[in-house]
Amino acid sequence: MDLGSLRRAARKYIKETTASNPTPEFAPIGPLSTDVQALSLASLTESLGISRSGDGEFQKLAPLSPGEPDIAVLTCLAAFSDGHDAWNSPRTQKEASLLAKDYVESGHLPALLASILQNRIKPLFSQSKNPAITQQGRRAIDPIPSNETLHSDLDASSKPWKRRDVYIVTVFQWDSSLQANWPLVIPPLLAMIDDTSVTYKVKGCNCLMALLRVCPATLLERTGLGEVFENAVMPCLLYLPSLTEEAESLQMLRAAYPALIALALTRFPDEKDRTARMRALDRILRQGVLKGYAYAGEHVKIAELLVQQIVKLVNEMGIESVKHLKHTLPLQSANLASPFATAYPPLLQASVNAMEAIIVNDWPRISHHRGEILKGLTVCWCRIKDQGEVSKELEKVQESIERAVRLLTSVLKTDVDVVEEYRILVDSDARLRDLLVA
Repeated sequence: MDLGSLRRAARKYIKETTASNPTPEFAPIGPLSTDVQALSLASLTESLGISRSGDGEFQKLAPLSPGEPDIAVLTCLAAFSDGHDAWNSPRTQKEASLLAKDYVESGHLPALLASILQNRIKPLFSQSKNPAITQQGRRAIDPIPSNETLHSDLDASSKPWKRRDVYIVTVFQWDSSLQANWPLVIPPLLAMIDDTSVTYKVKGCNCLMALLRVCPATLLERTGLGEVFENAVMPCLLYLPSLTEEAESLQMLRAAYPALIALALTRFPDEKDRTARMRALDRILRQGVLKGYAYAGEHVKIAELLVQQIVKLVNEMGIESVKHLKHTLPLQSANLASPFATAYPPLLQASVNAMEAIIVNDWPRISHHRGEILKGLTVCWCRIKDQGEVSKELEKVQESIERAVRLLTSVLKTDVDVVEEYRILVDSDARLRDLLVA
């Protein structure tokens, strides 16, 4: 499709969607939201320099440079690439994606994306300076403390990407030229992660994940930004109830933990970096999961998410996770033995999965902790048996418990008289016969 055809398609797209496109306010609504702007596709195209006549047709594309019409149209289409945005709709997203596909398949896309970063995104983030990095996108040796205040967070002129032109965050997420334009990418990325809003923190962590998928370890080491990213994301792990709403906390943790784990694995990929990688994963487990569980473990959905992170971390750390057994095993055992555990089967399933991961990875020391493991598994088994008719979720938990006991048995049989110990348990409670007797 040539440029003329693409412009005609874009005109048709704007005309057909303007009438039905929802027009909610651009920025998130809250007690700190000021200077928010009502958004429609029409207002967006106007802000991009695309003027329209009364019937919805383009009057002209006002170019700022020879390539500006392409940049303006592509920026407009990219702004509707995220179906979760309040101003978007499934129909709008689908049609915008179809139109943008022609740009994606063209040979000029890298240059267009670089221009969008330079001419559209950079000016809007220019006031959001992070003292931890230089203008070249590298770690600052002697960072100057930031003078940002609550007033500057509310000021639309200092954060236009948050208070006025918030579509630009979606455009930034859509831009796939992250690695090729490193100095232009880092300031917006850190600005979002360091923002006070959970919404933008989540977007920033998602952008970091996208960057890490294409970023080699040598680039992180050369620029020194691996540590900067870690220091920026780590505080996100403590966005916990009751200071943070549970729903927002779940969004934050679901974005932050994968980003930090991926960062540790990307920074230290080789065997020679094993010690540094283990230290990074240790920090996530100690300062994130265990501390988070101490503060918010009574919230079952938060507890489920944190236990799921234990599974990932133990699997990544392997035998070196044995140092954490004194913390991770009692936590799982307490979850499984809780009197009200069957009220929320997903937490039980996550805890049994964690037990399996611990048995598989820390098997040389499991014989010393078999009592704690059997306590959790057998008490949970008996509580489910007492339920009578059980749900499909609890049936899956039972199957997982049986699998965990088989794993435990295979690990213990060379060191312990498993048959005799199981016989004692079955004699004390007949409900365990189906679980412990082959």
